[in-house]
Amino acid sequence: MDALNKLVMQLNFFIRRHPSRWLYTEWLLGRYTDKHETPFFIRDWGEDIVWDVGASVGKYTAIIARHSPRATIFAFEPNLNSLYYLGYRTAKFTNVCIVPNALTADGRLLKGTYEPDFNAPATGPMLATLSLREAVAKCGTPKFVKMDIEGGEYPVLESADAELLHSATILVSWHPDLAGKPIPEVKGWKNTKLSSEITLLEPQ
Repeated sequence: MDALNKLVMQLNFFIRRHPSRWLYTEWLLGRYTDKHETPFFIRDWGEDIVWDVGASVGKYTAIIARHSPRATIFAFEPNLNSLYYLGYRTAKFTNVCIVPNALTADGRLLKGTYEPDFNAPATGPMLATLSLREAVAKCGTPKFVKMDIEGGEYPVLESADAELLHSATILVSWHPDLAGKPIPEVKGWKNTKLSSEITLLEPQ
């Protein structure tokens, strides 16, 4: 390989390493946590399974992993841009498992995106997803779920398979504007409204 090709390859690696990744720490980008949610993220969930559904760049995944060192945290994230930062941010945690898929009610294909603004129109390509039933089979039944999936929470929690999570405590961030629906009372759990768009679902 000649010198020019070596230089081009090294430049390629540098660009692909996203030089801005060092900004994604708990001390710079990603310090803010909602006061209603924080107590659940800093709780020690023991040796149980935790799902971070809509993990984005791993802000809450890292907090949960640090405070629950014996738990296994499954971080679900389909955004092709976010996945790199999620991996970078959680690489030091041996109790984190990244699930590079959206959690859905039916497991159908989903139009993905490499756009960091997850509210922007999806760019493509199409992505495989995990149905709720498939996720439980692969990842186990969680004790705690953080769910923030830009309107996808409605079909998941309204599906018949939602009963598979009835033993879990679920912290849901609703997106009524994106879903075009009001925030529902979710059957099968005790519903406690923590803020205008955050509901705590506790096993009955």
